Amino acid sequence: MGGDRDYERKTCRSRALYRRALKVFAGGVSHNTRYYEPYPLFVKRAKGKFIWDEDGNRYTDYWMGHTALILGHSPKIVVDRLEGQVRHGTLYGMGSSLSVQLAEEVQRSVPCAEMVRFCNSGAEATMYLIRLARAYMGRRTVVKMAGGWHGYNTQLNTAVHTPFAGSESAGILAEEQAYVVSIPFNDVGAAERVLRENGEDTALVFLEPVLGAGGCIPAEKEYLKTVRELTAKHDALLAFDEIITGFRLALGGAQEYYGVKPDLASLGKIVGGGLPIGVICGIEEIVSRADPRIRDRAKFVSIGGGTFSENPPTMSAGLATLRYLRRNRGKVYTRLKRLGDELRKGVDGAFEEEGIEAHTTGASSLFMTHFAKESPRNAEESQRSNIALFVLPGHLGAISTEHDAEDISGFLKGTALFAAGVKHDHIGP
Repeated sequence: MGGDRDYERKTCRSRALYRRALKVFAGGVSHNTRYYEPYPLFVKRAKGKFIWDEDGNRYTDYWMGHTALILGHSPKIVVDRLEGQVRHGTLYGMGSSLSVQLAEEVQRSVPCAEMVRFCNSGAEATMYLIRLARAYMGRRTVVKMAGGWHGYNTQLNTAVHTPFAGSESAGILAEEQAYVVSIPFNDVGAAERVLRENGEDTALVFLEPVLGAGGCIPAEKEYLKTVRELTAKHDALLAFDEIITGFRLALGGAQEYYGVKPDLASLGKIVGGGLPIGVICGIEEIVSRADPRIRDRAKFVSIGGGTFSENPPTMSAGLATLRYLRRNRGKVYTRLKRLGDELRKGVDGAFEEEGIEAHTTGASSLFMTHFAKESPRNAEESQRSNIALFVLPGHLGAISTEHDAEDISGFLKGTALFAAGVKHDHIGP
């Protein structure tokens, strides 16, 4: 309770803005994960690793725009490109050399990206990916992971939260999710079983290589390799949702990091350089089914992309970001992994010092702490953690190139104070 009082004392403007927001937004927010008690912060500006709220309080940011900002807030290379681009137009409603260049960067970096298509959000990308897979395979069933989050895609908005069964929302018809099957992550036996039972009708297995909202749980390397073998054996497609892991685990994303190449992938976040984007990419034979020159409607897959797809500011920001990552890939990814490893190990050590069982999962620059006896391997095991101790349940943290060893040290000092407080609250006077 003391922490809440301190928060409210320091964030009066955010509290006032939230009261206004309640009158215009359902729940006072336009994205569900941005609500937390007693009320969310309202940010005035952000630069590098810092954000400043409306009251002028400065925070070191480990959320990094839903993990999208690998170079931190408003990096100069992106800002400079945007300042130049907006003078030439923000929306052409037509193609440009910028979109071709960004697609070529994706193609050059991501192993499966023989062909690319842009849209405006990750949710759109996953929707289109499923459409392509089903059309190409002539099959209906999609296998997803329990706890797997793929945006507010109607068909995949199922089995995300415990008890990992059924729709996550009112207003979605049962028949819209009738051919979506969920299985536990990192469970080879479950993958074998579902493909054996549904093999003749399975279009694809779709998974996040690091389960995001399901607990920031990395795939076990042999698991991904085995699923790749199983999908090939049952003539099904394998697709990765790399909206979080793309360009974050490595320049080639999880495909490079794990050495496993899927047939299709969805990308977003980092590839947009801080602006809205979604990307569908994969084997040319599959993605080419979206070619508008196809006159046979039975073979053509409609991917509109949206009015703002391949808009010049996003293309410019994405180009600046990916080119920077390519030029500096060696030091960027080595450093992010080192900082991530130090943070995960240090957080667990701080809780162990207070006799609290904790396991911080993640890969490279991603992390999330679970309060349980063993490190979880899937979303079901993650939910057995002591959720009451989570600061923001279901939220994974992310490090950017703007963070340094001093930030990690400060984060660990804060963790130690939190751990001591948890111990005191549980033991009592």
